[in-house]
Amino acid sequence: MLNLINKSKDTFTCSSRRFRDCADKPRRMKAQFLSILTILIGGYYLYWVSVAVNRSYPVVAFFFILAELACWLLFIFATIGLWRLRYKPESGLPVSISYSIDVFIPTYSEPLQYLTMTLRAASHIEYDGQITCYVLDDAGRSEVEALALSYGFRYLSRPKSKVPNKNAKAGNLNFGLRQSQGDLILVLDADQLAQPNIIQSLVGYMRFEHVAFVQSKQSYLTQEGDPFYNKSQIFYEIVQLGMDNNDTALSSGSGVLYRREALESIGGFVEWNIVEDLTTSYELHAHGWKSFYFPHALSRGLAPTNIGGVYQQRGQWALDTMRIFLWDNPFLKKGLRFIARMEYSTVALSYICSAFIFPFFYLVPIWSYLTGNTILSRPEIEFIIVRSIYFIIMALATRYLCYGQQPGKQFRMLAGLFPIYMRGIVRAFFYPKGKKPGYCPNNATLKCSLSFRDKPPLFAVLPQIGILILNLVLPFVSLFAGLCEPKVIAANVLISAIAIWSMSQVVWSALFPGNWEPEEDPEHVYSLD
Repeated sequence: MLNLINKSKDTFTCSSRRFRDCADKPRRMKAQFLSILTILIGGYYLYWVSVAVNRSYPVVAFFFILAELACWLLFIFATIGLWRLRYKPESGLPVSISYSIDVFIPTYSEPLQYLTMTLRAASHIEYDGQITCYVLDDAGRSEVEALALSYGFRYLSRPKSKVPNKNAKAGNLNFGLRQSQGDLILVLDADQLAQPNIIQSLVGYMRFEHVAFVQSKQSYLTQEGDPFYNKSQIFYEIVQLGMDNNDTALSSGSGVLYRREALESIGGFVEWNIVEDLTTSYELHAHGWKSFYFPHALSRGLAPTNIGGVYQQRGQWALDTMRIFLWDNPFLKKGLRFIARMEYSTVALSYICSAFIFPFFYLVPIWSYLTGNTILSRPEIEFIIVRSIYFIIMALATRYLCYGQQPGKQFRMLAGLFPIYMRGIVRAFFYPKGKKPGYCPNNATLKCSLSFRDKPPLFAVLPQIGILILNLVLPFVSLFAGLCEPKVIAANVLISAIAIWSMSQVVWSALFPGNWEPEEDPEHVYSLD
């Protein structure tokens, strides 16, 4: 196996005409080989666990097997989605059709300073064809109307037009859709600074008539070291490229160019879920439309800077995803291709594992330390050997699947944010179609009852701190108090170490979020000077 991993690029032959496909082949072959090996070893490990589990504690044993099975299935689902990546040149494709384009900038009480710079950047967008910019103001602010008109943009407001503010951003975009006529619609969030070439880079891909939208890579201002992993390299540098390979890239809601015909074929932006991007992608794919991903940043915006903002944003994403999974399940959705069913289910399964499976694993050692019981009937050293082999091969496979994009940091954020993912999943059961939960926009200046932004950071991460401290302290307490055999403690310490490592990222980032680098400071980037 090591010989295969270490082969040089010259060993591989490639005749593909796809951009960067040949250069990526060595990484791809290693990732595929190690992924298959992980799946096979994982299958054996599941069999071993089913035999070795301690049946004296049937409830704990059942959930342990279930948790291991869920992790194995998540790896399989994710691997299928990342089997091959599709890259695109930064230059885009030549523009062959002169489309008329509308630019939608929806806003709802975002700081005027940020909105001003967003509009200024939008005014510099370059395009040889017809382009019309719309500011869609759901707060009905007179100063926003004056700002929009000062740039020559069209101003639309549901409050000022006596239209009810229903369905948040999706309803606002549909209001703009009814008031405009462009062939294509570029959507920009109110805190996103677009590059002048954003349309020229994306519009060439619309020559393929079955493409509903092209999503560009998202880029965000972050604190030094990106403590909350807002740049989401795994998603934007790996997952989206894998989905693009299957023509099922997801809309991220900003920096995305839609085809009006596609939107109108499904009745506009989908309004039944909280925000429109994921659900509109889902509906378009179910109606036979395809989507592309442009893996280069063409706009730059703001991301949450504290644990409250992260909770608000990530909890909303989890609730959105799980409402689809529960009330419009991918495996029951008519029109979806099999690969799309797998991809959408992977997102939901990742939230389920983050919310319930990973915390369960971290509670098992605590149970052993306090009770002296063990979850397995086989010798502890046997478990350490079998589980370590499975873990190491999976880690190697993940390294090549997510090459250079900090998969460890991504995992720590997924595991560390379990309280908000748990909350989102539980809430999803109470909000079927027709019963929509409340919505609180990011970076809005208006007070919102659902906002986590004003919660004390220490209070927000108490569950994570509890798991961290218990896994750190109880092994010593159990050893000195004679609550548990040393060999059982030794076997569980490995899991405790992973628990401490997983929880520490979010706890540290919440309490010490870090400083802005000078060139990254929003006050500088969005400055009017």
